[in-house]
Amino acid sequence: MDQLKLKLQEYYHRYQQLDPQVKPGKEEVGDMENDILSQFGLPASKRFVQILHDFVKNAQVTDHLLNYVSKKLRSAARTYLLAPVMSDIEVLNHARDQKRSPYDVLPELGYTVHEYAIFLVAELLYRRNMGPVDVLDELKKVQHFDSWNELLVLSKMPEYNTHEMYTKLKKQQLRFVDDFVQFSHRQTAPKAPAKRATPAEEGYLPNYRTISKMQVEDIVFDEQGNPRLFGKIRTGNRYNRISIGLEYSELNQVLMSSGEMGVEISRFIKKKLANNAAEQPTVIDIRTEFGKLLRLDACYLEVYKPQHREGHDWIEDKDNFYFVDKILTKKEFDKRAKELETKEKIQECLEIIGGSYVHYQRLRRLGVTDEEAKLRAGLQDELLFKLSTFLHKLKD
Repeated sequence: MDQLKLKLQEYYHRYQQLDPQVKPGKEEVGDMENDILSQFGLPASKRFVQILHDFVKNAQVTDHLLNYVSKKLRSAARTYLLAPVMSDIEVLNHARDQKRSPYDVLPELGYTVHEYAIFLVAELLYRRNMGPVDVLDELKKVQHFDSWNELLVLSKMPEYNTHEMYTKLKKQQLRFVDDFVQFSHRQTAPKAPAKRATPAEEGYLPNYRTISKMQVEDIVFDEQGNPRLFGKIRTGNRYNRISIGLEYSELNQVLMSSGEMGVEISRFIKKKLANNAAEQPTVIDIRTEFGKLLRLDACYLEVYKPQHREGHDWIEDKDNFYFVDKILTKKEFDKRAKELETKEKIQECLEIIGGSYVHYQRLRRLGVTDEEAKLRAGLQDELLFKLSTFLHKLKD
């Protein structure tokens, strides 16, 4: 029996001795899995480890089974090693597009499957649309400083930002430590529905933008049932990825404005969420479930990026994640646009009237009579003259 078969056989027996409550891939067999897969040039990612987990489910080890597993690993290695070479950035972009498990992506990039690494990929890259360059840069820094354990320990502390480890990690210029710890705390907190704090409550003034057209690819509900839209918007000649957080009532309002498809999706969501056995978070792939993307073009979303405090300043988050502030129908949006246009015209008129008073003063200084100066400046009407005077004083 060759060396590989002996290792597979030893792995099988070692695995069978594990405590039934221990999940596959723990320390007792993890090193062996890495060793076996590395012989084929495979990383210890979920999809390849699964081949070994399927192997140990068999009732007994036979030569036929060992040959079958060896053949399956060789086939997987051939496919993996002959695949087109991609840069790490391309791998992350592809992973986001294909919704690949971080447990596959991270080992194939050469990084530890660690809570912080999973947070960077699953939460920041996938859910918040953080740029892959930023995610990869953070992974490299954590790997370089080997800060994995310190990050994990810090995430368990209530007053984490007063600990010396926090200062050390900040000196390593890790950008997402606070986000990770706060995210970890939310995961362990009681799962009561959370009401989002408004910018006014938090103390900053957001920069609003209006989104009138969006192609929705996924609708995701987190563990607390808060929905997010994931998709693309067109900016010039290109499409940019975007994710939008909103309340359940706001989601329903958006769907109800989207015709029959929106109503159908709303019904589907209610059934999905009513199923207590549904996975958390709940991901609804729109194209898979309904055959095409959901196009939001019958309403206008007024959105803003959340901000975080750095010292005394509020800094807008870099990722393409927004919160909804208002949802307007086309009629409401057109009315608001007309109001803004009218206000701008009125402001222009007031500026002209206020400027006329400067012309009047200049004429008076040149010795022109009061009545003639008012006439030439267009302020012969007494009420108009008073208005011009007050507007000029406001400027001063």
